[in-house]
Amino acid sequence: MSPNTPDPLDPLASTIAWRDESSAETGVIERGFFIESDGEQIPGVLWAPEGAMGPLPLVLMGHGGQSDKRSDRMVAIGRRLARRQGFMAASIDQVGHGERGDIRTGADDTLYRELWRREGLFERSTRGWRTVTHTLAALPDVDAERIGYWGLSMGTMFGMPLVAEEPLIRAAVLGLASLSGPSVDRSGIRSVFEAAAPRIACPVMWVVQWDDERFDRDGSIALYDLLGTRDKRLIAFPGLHAEAPDESTALTREFLGRELAR
Repeated sequence: MSPNTPDPLDPLASTIAWRDESSAETGVIERGFFIESDGEQIPGVLWAPEGAMGPLPLVLMGHGGQSDKRSDRMVAIGRRLARRQGFMAASIDQVGHGERGDIRTGADDTLYRELWRREGLFERSTRGWRTVTHTLAALPDVDAERIGYWGLSMGTMFGMPLVAEEPLIRAAVLGLASLSGPSVDRSGIRSVFEAAAPRIACPVMWVVQWDDERFDRDGSIALYDLLGTRDKRLIAFPGLHAEAPDESTALTREFLGRELAR
């Protein structure tokens, strides 16, 4: 993976600083990076198939709440996208999480609750994600015409505004989110969803956990109906919010594989 020079005609492109040596495991290269956005260094990790000849499709991945870019789920999906689909994949720490704050897995959720009261939170997140997207798209190993997004739960809360605004994203996996439910009431996310969903034009796979205790099922289906794209499909499995089976994740990877391989 080579350093990139920002496109002078792209106001969102930034420089990327590789933070550690590339490492290969089971045919996958994993490498950390920093990308600057509005004076902040956004930390991320990039997965790529070892020895592959680019340019390759890229999947951006949004982690869940009280998690981070290197959560078990992000690492597993990133490696599988690289190894099985032959794609590149990237995840970043979201605002307040990982190296960008004090919100940690399994910690008291006071800081997580406070996160949603920050002024300009979604604008900051979307701006950072778009800078990361355009910067990675400028890498010679990345096919800028085949970029997707994968993010559930908080990955959808921050990802839906990104997918609505960023034309480089050609397909998206979203879900485990809703217009109603305890997590919606706590975060005040409903108005953000209502504004972003109708503006999404790319193909979408929407994921529902039928017994989700955090995001109401009827509200999730209503949010799916709000998606502006006509090219959308919904998959649902029984179980609580965190009980999505491996089959669900496999179907979402296969969806992105089909959409971005075209």
